[in-house]
Amino acid sequence: MLCSIAGCTRSRESKGLCNKHYLSQWRYGDPLKARTKRPDGTGCLRSDGYIDHNHNGKRILEHVLVAEKVIGKPLPRGAEVHHIDENRANNKPQNLVICPDKAYHKLLHQRMRAMASCGNPNYRKCPYCKTYDAIENMKHSKSKTKSGHFFHSACINAAQRMAASIRNQT
Repeated sequence: MLCSIAGCTRSRESKGLCNKHYLSQWRYGDPLKARTKRPDGTGCLRSDGYIDHNHNGKRILEHVLVAEKVIGKPLPRGAEVHHIDENRANNKPQNLVICPDKAYHKLLHQRMRAMASCGNPNYRKCPYCKTYDAIENMKHSKSKTKSGHFFHSACINAAQRMAASIRNQT
């Protein structure tokens, strides 16, 4: 039996698709989607916006290769590379920051969001009212699994009152 994709002459492997089309369906959610080569022929543009290369038989992200070339050695264990302009395909050295860990990388993104929203990278966003404010005006909740979040006392009190009234109605 042949692959169910029109014009494909390969034999079926799984779910009516040949191996190539099945893998495209699994990776990209579309059996007809394939890796997109960059116009200059170097690397492949992935569906998530990153560019990868075949390096010594392994697929390596281009921004990691660029960062390692700049520092002259492999990235330290746990390090992550941040794109300053948030364009995952812009792998110029001046657009990359090597973060020591995931927490620092997340902090950079949080500060960038605050700067874009309110003009102050030190402000935090209340998850209840969705507004940014100085941490002096907020309380901090720290959970065991996360670094916690900042919120306004009035906002959490209103949310708790709302939850209590909903529980009482049922």
